[in-house]
Amino acid sequence: MSFYVEIEKSVDILKKGKNLLYPTDTVWGLGCDAFNIKAIKRICEIKNRSISKSMILLVENMDRLHQLVGNIPSFTKKIILENFVKKEKPITIIYENTNKIASNFFRKDRTLAIRLTHDPFCICLIRKLDKPITSTSANLSGFVTPRSFSEISPFILKKTDYVVNFRREEKANYNSSSIIKIISNQVKILRD
Repeated sequence: MSFYVEIEKSVDILKKGKNLLYPTDTVWGLGCDAFNIKAIKRICEIKNRSISKSMILLVENMDRLHQLVGNIPSFTKKIILENFVKKEKPITIIYENTNKIASNFFRKDRTLAIRLTHDPFCICLIRKLDKPITSTSANLSGFVTPRSFSEISPFILKKTDYVVNFRREEKANYNSSSIIKIISNQVKILRD
């Protein structure tokens, strides 16, 4: 199946409020429209995961990130752009709450985890949907994260509304993104 056909099918699924199993710049992810609470709850049900446990949001560019978090300090921009240009291990950054996303995405300290994705499929998908998407690993909560499509549980495959037919033979270069929080131009590593 071609890249663009899969983008069109995936966007159609997301616009209908359904969920998607898709390749990312780390592992295969379960995702949906980041503004659709019903779809988010469905992903939590599939994973047997608490709705209170936040998910990462993926954005395709700095403009979208700015729409979600407001002003981005130059120190943070530098880290994001260096990582993006060097295509190192993807970095998810924890931002302070701006109340532009549903409350279930926020951690107890009212922060939001967002990653500027390196992945061409995700970039195109988000751009075409014109909204950020959620990203959580395609495994049951508490179980090992699958590094390839072939390792994904049949239960997850069966419960997902649409499984992207693209890059199924690849193995992930990373089993997760790094997660950092930037406070007063100091980087605090939460997950390496």
